[in-house]
Amino acid sequence: MVIDRYIARSITSGVVVATLVMAALFAFINFVTELDDIGTADYNALRALFYVALTLPQRLYDLAPSIIMIGSLISLGALAGGSELVVMRASGITAMRIVRSVMQIGLVMAVLVAIAGETLVPFGANVGKSIRAHALDERLLVSSQHGLWSRDNNRYVNAHRVMPDQKLGDVSVYELDAERNLLRATHADRAEYRQGRWYLYNVVHSDFSSDGITSKHEPGEIWPELMRPELFGVLRVSPEDMSGEDLYQYSDYMKRNGLDAGEYELAFWIKVFTPFTCLAMLLIAMPMVFNTTPRSGGTGQRIIVGALLGVAFFVLNRAVNHLGLVYGMPAVVSAALPLMVITLISIVLLQRVK
Repeated sequence: MVIDRYIARSITSGVVVATLVMAALFAFINFVTELDDIGTADYNALRALFYVALTLPQRLYDLAPSIIMIGSLISLGALAGGSELVVMRASGITAMRIVRSVMQIGLVMAVLVAIAGETLVPFGANVGKSIRAHALDERLLVSSQHGLWSRDNNRYVNAHRVMPDQKLGDVSVYELDAERNLLRATHADRAEYRQGRWYLYNVVHSDFSSDGITSKHEPGEIWPELMRPELFGVLRVSPEDMSGEDLYQYSDYMKRNGLDAGEYELAFWIKVFTPFTCLAMLLIAMPMVFNTTPRSGGTGQRIIVGALLGVAFFVLNRAVNHLGLVYGMPAVVSAALPLMVITLISIVLLQRVK
């Protein structure tokens, strides 16, 4: 229908403008933050720009509900301020029909946000952090979907999982001789750094010689050195940088090993509910739009209102999420609670629209 296409174009243009503004703002802030590290080792301004560009999708993904709300307030507010919504309603189009048109394009945007959260965001975060970490420490080889690689002379360490509290999962150590021949391969299910030493669990050693390969299993070992613990601050991939599938598998792995998976379960459910939160924020903008008149103020006022509401929601949402984690609330509840509150408020306000 013509009305659907018209509203879709209007909202899309508003959201694109809001996204570009937010992208420019956070790109500048993130680059300024990196200035302290520029000049360290091989980390220069160009690599810092690459890092900022690759991690920017994560910032925009976190703010996606607020960006969509600000964009909808800009575009639909302009329609209301120009009396276009009044004309639509005077021609027989009900408020709920307009809401339906808005939610249709909102659904498309929510799907795009979900796809970005599963593909672009984790890819950019992993590659960006790899570039930054490798430039800051030449002994770090790569940190990617194949895990973290670190080199110490002729010993190479690979950890498929970098976990909180200085823990590694699925660790392999390869020791080479001066001619770069493999002498020994060691695998451990997990490793923990405590009190200046590394504790390895379920360890399997494989020694290579001209006589063949010999293997030995140990339930646990203590190593004085494995990987420098200060690398954790640089290398650890935060839960927000991971895809929903990786978060689910990671939290399951941590629970099976008796580790606290609360942070990763919460991130998983936030990832699940983020597209629905985009729709809820779009919905809550509708009562404000319907109450807009040509005398209600211009675009500047709507931007300020949208920005304040967006920031308030972002802060309260994160506060509720992490307070739930602190007080032992189920992750699915603490992630869904802000969404349910926003949705209920939106429905109540829409029912008052005449």
